[in-house]
Amino acid sequence: MRCAKARRLMLEESGGRSVWLEDHLSACPSCSAYAREWARLRSGMRGLAMEAIPEPSLGFASRVVRNLQEASGAQRTGELFLERAGRRFVYAALLATLLLFAILVVPRSSPVRSAPVAADVNAAQPETIAAQNYPVYSGQLMDTDFEFAPQSGGH
Repeated sequence: MRCAKARRLMLEESGGRSVWLEDHLSACPSCSAYAREWARLRSGMRGLAMEAIPEPSLGFASRVVRNLQEASGAQRTGELFLERAGRRFVYAALLATLLLFAILVVPRSSPVRSAPVAADVNAAQPETIAAQNYPVYSGQLMDTDFEFAPQSGGH
């Protein structure tokens, strides 16, 4: 905690150092090395600030504009790639969703799918079921199906 506070005070220092900071720097070798490096960096920045700004060379502005256009062109190429890849992903996800929906919704006996194979060999055929339900269509007439009542009177 003490070293972090001391380094923060060194960065914020505007003029002289406090007594507490001087005591800490004399006792802590890592903070004193940090203070020396910080002092060198500050003096180097002050020296650069005093130097005159160099004049741009001939064609500097056109080179800057050309480099900016090339950078934006490369960025646009990357954006186009991501846009195309994103579109393809959306289309693939949509296709997968539609296929899953078709598999779940389309009934198994629809014209799209083949009729299910009967698992039981002895399963009743449609003609047998019709004969059981409607004896008139079965081709077998039983005596109890029709009752004939004698007619009175002669004709």
